[in-house]
Amino acid sequence: MAKEASPQRGERVRAEREGTPSSSLAVDAQFRSWVVGGYHPATLVTGLAVKVTDQPWHPPVLVNGPRTTYSRVEGPWAPAIAARLAPLGAYKLLGRAVSEIGAMVGLEDIVGPDARRLSEQVQSAPTWDERCRLLDDFLVGCAARGPQPSPEVTHAWHLLVRSGGTTTIRSVARQVGWSHKHLITKFKQQVGVAPHMTARLLRLSTVWQHLDHEPTWARIAAESGYADQSHLIREFRYFTGTTPGALTTT
Repeated sequence: MAKEASPQRGERVRAEREGTPSSSLAVDAQFRSWVVGGYHPATLVTGLAVKVTDQPWHPPVLVNGPRTTYSRVEGPWAPAIAARLAPLGAYKLLGRAVSEIGAMVGLEDIVGPDARRLSEQVQSAPTWDERCRLLDDFLVGCAARGPQPSPEVTHAWHLLVRSGGTTTIRSVARQVGWSHKHLITKFKQQVGVAPHMTARLLRLSTVWQHLDHEPTWARIAAESGYADQSHLIREFRYFTGTTPGALTTT
């Protein structure tokens, strides 16, 4: 079993990865800002996955939208070529409110017959390089047709990221020139998660970066914007289903 973590969404995902290569290809420069990392032949990633062999119990092309708590997905799972879409990237590439996508949605329900054609092409492709190129071309087309995230939401996102989730949402709204309510509505529509929840997840990502080191939890709590160590542990358990101490000792 492999563990997959997405700091911006606070999820822990476990999935079968038997028989899948570990190679990756670079993302096309036309939409490099809309995805995280490269394309990875994998069984499950948060984002978009095109299965190489079809299964009757899942759609051939899946979108796993942002969620605000942990989940567990266990195999069997068909090998797939996948892209991890960045915040605002799913809105740009998929052309709909990210908050409406949910978990394990068939891409055909979002973009129509193009998803079925992508699936057929990927399943017919003889190599992983060719499968990656097909997904690359598909996303380039999506980017050309997709909506542009608003400058205000983009600015709000960067303000939250730069602060590590510690700035207040009212301060963000004031800096982008919107009301608090309007910011929440537009931010959730385009990022997929409300700004307050985004700030919580960004603080968690700061904690996550310390897990491979010798952690001093009280110090990390203070540096990450938590009231105290107990607050950090409660938040960590909410988003991951376990405590940071338990995770670092497994």
